[in-house]
Amino acid sequence: MKRKFLHLLNVSILLIILSISLSQPVFAYSSLKNGNQAIVMTASGPLTPAMLQYLTRGLNYAELQGAKLVIFQLNTPGGEIELLTRMVTAIRGSHIPVVIYIAPRGSMAGSAGTVITLAGHVAAMAPETAIGAASPVGSQGEDIGQTMETKAKEILRATVRSLAERRSPEAIALAEDTIQNARAVSSAEALKIGLIDFIADDTSDLITQLDGFQVHTVDGDLVLSTKDLVQVPLNSSLIEQLLQMLTNPNIVFLLLSVGVQAILIELSSPGGWVAGFIGAVCLALATYGLGILPVNWFGIVFLLLSFIQF
Repeated sequence: MKRKFLHLLNVSILLIILSISLSQPVFAYSSLKNGNQAIVMTASGPLTPAMLQYLTRGLNYAELQGAKLVIFQLNTPGGEIELLTRMVTAIRGSHIPVVIYIAPRGSMAGSAGTVITLAGHVAAMAPETAIGAASPVGSQGEDIGQTMETKAKEILRATVRSLAERRSPEAIALAEDTIQNARAVSSAEALKIGLIDFIADDTSDLITQLDGFQVHTVDGDLVLSTKDLVQVPLNSSLIEQLLQMLTNPNIVFLLLSVGVQAILIELSSPGGWVAGFIGAVCLALATYGLGILPVNWFGIVFLLLSFIQF
């Protein structure tokens, strides 16, 4: 009887967690639907698949709501070129104007973040922020081979030239220099040379400045009318937050440790499914995290062997 009760309790908890997770986007989609909206999203940290999913969901939501603007507030040191390319594709393919806003103060659009900022239909930064240092490096921050570096730099330079083609020649040259020579500039320097369009203290200040500004989207040129826009925050879902947490190496190590120990407990005392279930979930989450983080696989193998020996 006790075993059945514990089984039902665990199943109930799992169902509750699953229900909450699945309900997150629904709660977001049930907000104001008058079309006179500016959807405000906030992302911080390295580029991850979870951040890409969050951006894609936000753009789809904006189109569903008939919003007039999407503000993607970003603070990132960069990330993989593949994720960068997919995020740029999503932004440039949006029918809703997308503003990439580097904020709050002290934030940065480093490396791949520079290209994402230029991909926005509007590029804006808060005071005391920085942009640049977009030279490609390896997955663990190391220098890459000369041939690969040359190829990566050339494709990134071509990308920023196409994204910045409506800006001044000085801005295009600066954009290329952030890739070729890892140059970085402040928000004031970026605005002065025309690499960005606005410096704004917050999203309210940004919306005020955007009124009457002309942008170019997939549907052609559009003059923004932002005077009476209502800001609608769109937070990341519980699942997206969980997946974003897995970019923390300490979390991945903890999940590996708990997962291996739980599996060993299950093998030593078979019959109780709780330890095995916990171990499988932890290892599955750790595997996802290892797919994002730079990994020394020999270190992982030796770590697992040490747990087995223990």
